Amino acid sequence: MHFGYSSARVKAMESRLISKKTMQEIINAKDASSIIAILFKEDYKNDLEEFGGLEIKEEMIDFALSKNLAKNVAKLVQISPTTERKLMRAIEGKWDLYNVKIVIEAKDRGASYESIARYLMDYGIYNLAFVREVMREDSIEGIIGKCMINSPYSGILREALDSYKKSRNAIDAVATIDRQYYKALGSVITGLRVMAMNSARTLKMDIDMKNIMLLIKAKRADMKFGDISGNIIGNGNISSHELEQVYNGSKDIPSMVSQIKQYDLKEATDMFTKGRNQLLLFEISMRNALFKMSSRLLNHRILTFGTILAYAYMKEIEVFTLRILINSKIYGLSREEVQRLIIWKSE
Repeated sequence: MHFGYSSARVKAMESRLISKKTMQEIINAKDASSIIAILFKEDYKNDLEEFGGLEIKEEMIDFALSKNLAKNVAKLVQISPTTERKLMRAIEGKWDLYNVKIVIEAKDRGASYESIARYLMDYGIYNLAFVREVMREDSIEGIIGKCMINSPYSGILREALDSYKKSRNAIDAVATIDRQYYKALGSVITGLRVMAMNSARTLKMDIDMKNIMLLIKAKRADMKFGDISGNIIGNGNISSHELEQVYNGSKDIPSMVSQIKQYDLKEATDMFTKGRNQLLLFEISMRNALFKMSSRLLNHRILTFGTILAYAYMKEIEVFTLRILINSKIYGLSREEVQRLIIWKSE
């Protein structure tokens, strides 16, 4: 009964997730306009209308997708039971800090607000209006400093600022935000082990994905493990020691990911070695594993906090998948390759 109202609301939200049949139609769509027409019949109609409706320009589609994700994530805190609302707010921080990381990377590249706006989430304390303002800062230090003002994430951002001042590397600042966020989330994960084991496992899978992608990018850059060890996030299913062994015991990306038994990366590795030199392939495969776990939690009959958390990941993966399908030509993935990589929930 404790989760009765929350779960009922989440189940209603779940019913508006894209079905397997509709996702297949999107995969088979001939162009972006055809995908938009399909999404117009789904939960994205209002958001698409806000940015042009059926005549929406391709570069504006990401705005609509981000708006929909932000709107649904915000609902989860509101519908969580009072005693679990603090947990959901802590988890919600992942999306709060998302824009901050994009802004730091953009400033490092000298990119404008207009060039990154489509990838932002108009959500939380770091919404589009805040980002537009903070982008006027002259430096990364200025951006992080402004993001710290009256922020519940000031401690995390202070660590990121210190890290950047030491290395003058934006990558270190972003990695520090991730590491410190998940470190702060450690107490949440510990609490979830008691009340919702599967919820804790889901969060740990998210951590694994970030750590594995860090290793893959470092291996491509031919870096030593010592150069990245400080950016490994704790509390994952795969320990730092195990990650170090995997990294040092491999000569290239394919040989490294073949040692990671917790996730099925064979399909991605095969495509990677056959000329699709896209690191995105590995992220898609790991998100599929996260998808399966979230799907099982959503379909579980027992009402738990995991139902709420699972929806958050399902929605995020849905938007991630739609972006891949719409931008598949940019990623260089054919329809057949996308079909092999992307899975979706049963009817």
